[in-house]
Amino acid sequence: MPDIPNNSNNESDLYNYTQSYEHLITERHALLRPHTHHPYQLGASLYMPATRQDIWQVIKRDKLSTINSIIICVEDAVNHDDVELALERLQELLNTWAAHIDSINDPSTPESNKQEQPTRPLVFVRPRNPMMLQKLAHYKHIELLDGFVMPKVDMCSLSNWRMACQNLSTDQLLMPTLETAALFNPHHNQELAIGFKEAFSQPVFALRIGGNDLFAALRLRRPKNSIVYDTPIGTLAYQLLGCFVPHGFYLTAPVFEYLDQPTLFMQELTRDVSLGLVGKTVIHPSQIALVQQAYCVPASTLDEAQAILHSEAKAVFKYNNTMLEPATHRAWATEIINRAKVFGTINNDNTDYSSRL
Repeated sequence: MPDIPNNSNNESDLYNYTQSYEHLITERHALLRPHTHHPYQLGASLYMPATRQDIWQVIKRDKLSTINSIIICVEDAVNHDDVELALERLQELLNTWAAHIDSINDPSTPESNKQEQPTRPLVFVRPRNPMMLQKLAHYKHIELLDGFVMPKVDMCSLSNWRMACQNLSTDQLLMPTLETAALFNPHHNQELAIGFKEAFSQPVFALRIGGNDLFAALRLRRPKNSIVYDTPIGTLAYQLLGCFVPHGFYLTAPVFEYLDQPTLFMQELTRDVSLGLVGKTVIHPSQIALVQQAYCVPASTLDEAQAILHSEAKAVFKYNNTMLEPATHRAWATEIINRAKVFGTINNDNTDYSSRL
């Protein structure tokens, strides 16, 4: 641990010192482990109750052929009395998948995506609790899943989730959901960010912001006529970004549940994208194309990103009437390139999007 400056009794110096949590992170976890897929591949994520019998048709793209990712839910979307049926259907799905493994390949990665659509969406399962995840780890063919969404993860439950993941493949991806009352405490969140780096052998693919549960913690429901960023949960979302992104994590955007407000939905998507959130849960197929359109990269923005990353870029230069500074803009530019590889580009003067990369 680094030495605290001799004048640490000075309040301002102590304040500055305590802002650094780097000394609490082990060298092994100083950087998040890289993985095959980029979180932008989550795109439009659809929760599907595990009791549904058409999930296989979605995986092989007979249905919802453009969906980016699906989350098979055995938690809130399944009634308590139907849990056993949901688990039976999940095992049947895995058996069917294993029998057709030669025709259903892994999702295309951005680097090798030569098709208009990946061969299948990313597939995750959301168990009800850590005990259920421990049980799922022993299911036949469970390794076919890309990973798991873990509900209601905070410092209270983190150790239980850690134990539950010990028998999972280290290649599977984890997506903890931030949706409990504890998340309103900034000190708790700093501990949780460090805890996520220490707890799991599997990569933490993204952190999901559970908007409805966070509203419930405040005895509220999302208002129908405003975007989430105009509510207390929007304020919290900014705090979560400021806490977790500097530690290397990606976050996803809360669900928008009003199907009769497409204009408002697009306004919220615009903010989601501008904040660097990597995907959004959808509740209806009509929302899929809107999410994908919102994440398309304007051609001029891609041009700026490529200019920033060019090997001969100057330290500071003018481009498209904008000052570009690779030293400070490189991280942004890299994410723009990653986003364009997944969603393609859009002409600046129209709303039609097409894959350009």
